[in-house]
Amino acid sequence: MMSRFRTIVMLVVLTALAASCERMSVGPEIAGELRRGRAYAAALEARTRATPADSVGAIAAISLGYLERQRLALGSPFRLIDYLLRDARLPDSTRRAVAWAVLARTLDDNGATVSPLALDSLAGPGAPEAVNDGRLHLRLIDHAVRETRSPRAGEMAVRLAYLIEASEHVVTAEAPGIAARAAAVLRDRELARADARDLLREAWRNDVDPLAMIPAWREARRFRVERPVMDRLDRDDQLEAMTLVPRLVSDLRGLGAADEGEAEPRPAVPDPAMLPFGAAERLAGLARAASTPPEAPVVVPLMRYRRELLGTTDLSRWERSARRRFVRYADGEETLAAEHAIVAVRAPGAATARATLAAAVALRAYAQERPWRPGDAGPADEELASRFGIERVTFDATVPEAWRPYYRGMLATALDDMHRVLPSLDLTGLRVHFGESAMKDAALALHEPKTRVIYLPLATSAGTIAHEVAHDIDWQAALSRYAVHGDYATDRSVRDRRGGWMAASMRGLTAASLVSAAERGGTSRPSARPTEVFARSVDWFVASALARDGRMDGYLSSAQDELLTGYALGTSPDVAGSAVPALVSILDEVAPPAPAVREWFVEQYGPGRSLSPFDLVRRVLDAPLDSTGGTLVDLVTPVRRARDRALARVEAARCRPGAPEDERLTEARRNLVVVAASARAAGVMRMRGTVLAIEEARRWLTVAPYAAAEPLVLAGALAAAGQTVMAERAMALDSLATPASVPASRCGAR
Repeated sequence: MMSRFRTIVMLVVLTALAASCERMSVGPEIAGELRRGRAYAAALEARTRATPADSVGAIAAISLGYLERQRLALGSPFRLIDYLLRDARLPDSTRRAVAWAVLARTLDDNGATVSPLALDSLAGPGAPEAVNDGRLHLRLIDHAVRETRSPRAGEMAVRLAYLIEASEHVVTAEAPGIAARAAAVLRDRELARADARDLLREAWRNDVDPLAMIPAWREARRFRVERPVMDRLDRDDQLEAMTLVPRLVSDLRGLGAADEGEAEPRPAVPDPAMLPFGAAERLAGLARAASTPPEAPVVVPLMRYRRELLGTTDLSRWERSARRRFVRYADGEETLAAEHAIVAVRAPGAATARATLAAAVALRAYAQERPWRPGDAGPADEELASRFGIERVTFDATVPEAWRPYYRGMLATALDDMHRVLPSLDLTGLRVHFGESAMKDAALALHEPKTRVIYLPLATSAGTIAHEVAHDIDWQAALSRYAVHGDYATDRSVRDRRGGWMAASMRGLTAASLVSAAERGGTSRPSARPTEVFARSVDWFVASALARDGRMDGYLSSAQDELLTGYALGTSPDVAGSAVPALVSILDEVAPPAPAVREWFVEQYGPGRSLSPFDLVRRVLDAPLDSTGGTLVDLVTPVRRARDRALARVEAARCRPGAPEDERLTEARRNLVVVAASARAAGVMRMRGTVLAIEEARRWLTVAPYAAAEPLVLAGALAAAGQTVMAERAMALDSLATPASVPASRCGAR
């Protein structure tokens, strides 16, 4: 009893101390608003849980829906507040109380959660059972993001560690993408906390209402959590990330070892919602009645997870029904929050959690979106025609009149940003139709070359507009270059044996882009059709060029970075950079980019660029293997070659004229390459059954590069694998006795 009393006293003291610190940092008035916001949220949730399900009021359900959206990280908290303060369904006093609650919860690290269920079942073949426990992965990722000076460095370290361990088959091939999404949410949580502190301190200094400042800060793109995520890390962040990777790799290999014997039971509800079941049911009905346009960042991820959600055979009839409802009705942030709270009770599981996490991360592309609600205005058809040359904008008859201004505004915003990158873009004569195309659900959006119409389905087209406009640029090039209607210049140039420079450029772009797609480890091979390769490359070009200026437009492109490339499959340039000269040469002919943008893109992604940590790991992990080889030498030597080529690039970057010499950064890059090569070799042998040789191979690839002892170490690995035939050992020694070209230890020396 005394121990419990002391605990309660300590909690009271700590709470008082935290409140005192808050008053000192943001002033008593703002501290009071935050305190009242916390109390309002807690009281509203408790009161609603005690209310019979059929008696939950609309105001309570909508208010808790906003808090649940913040908990699930469905958009940045500042975008959420911007929408909330314009929600006419709530009284002004309620809007402000909930907005303060969102701010307080952001400061308190009480939001942007990731369900551990999303990280369940990630163990690769032969990995310990503990690797299937999502709680251990979440703890590892959360700690990595929190402990780094920069959350972005922690996020990068997590990505690299999971990519490396997927190559070793400690985790599944899907694990890097899932872990990257979890790290993205946790990284954004840390940035949002810092943004909230900055906002409140400036509001206190200037004696201004912080809630009134949020729209202006969003318009000025001052919130770090709402800035593009495509920017490269600076040198200090890269060094911090690469230094952390070896430890994360080691932790992943030993996941669960420190928890043996604890047998901690999994809670019945791993991620309790702010939204009680009755309130969720009420909010679902209110959201459907509000009749807001569907959001592609919610709809498309749920479409992609449909098979995982519904395809399992171990679901009961009630569970399958709950998941069908989830897929059918979750078409926006509010409906997703409501339906997730319902399905998490009726049919919880990894698939539900992963689909929700995927939607949350996809919504990052909407970070700079301006709020729009039914009744708001949008540009008229005449304005679209005068500004962009659009001949006509049409809608399916089923599209509500109240939605049409939203879709016209979406188109105008996207084309404005497209013009920032491609100022010579001319869409005169193009028609745009919002509604189904002839392909229906088979395509997220469609450019029809025979009629020159872009079809933009309501639920799936946002984020694809750059891709479809690229097709129209291609269409115009066919008309001007070949005097042909209804075809694409890129397709025709490759078909035509006399295609000249464009055919050569397209062949180079196609080859490099398919390599890049393979490097990303996608589950399906993207189309190699020239016009599709061109459109995917333009999508990336536009998104990255906007990011250079601090802009992100989720209507135009859903691409976020090299790993989260969006549902339009924007193609980041290959590691070698060979796609970049091919792409810019085509763009120079068909839609010249702004000169400064062109120069920046070639420098950032072209052949001469300095490889990022992500590039270095890709260069090792994605090098082709000798599929016909059967000996340990045959299997592992290609990995050694890839390691050596990556190390040579590290040395070349260090010796580039004008590049400041940073031995710590160079050494971290070398170590990263060696760790990646070690894991790749171990993974190769794990899949070929030579498990006994894994540790020896690691040792072989971890010794100083090009050391004379390597053949002897490999001989030991051969013996450990049971391959003791003298001829094979002799072949191994002979094949590795002469090292490849040795990198310079000092710039200019050989």
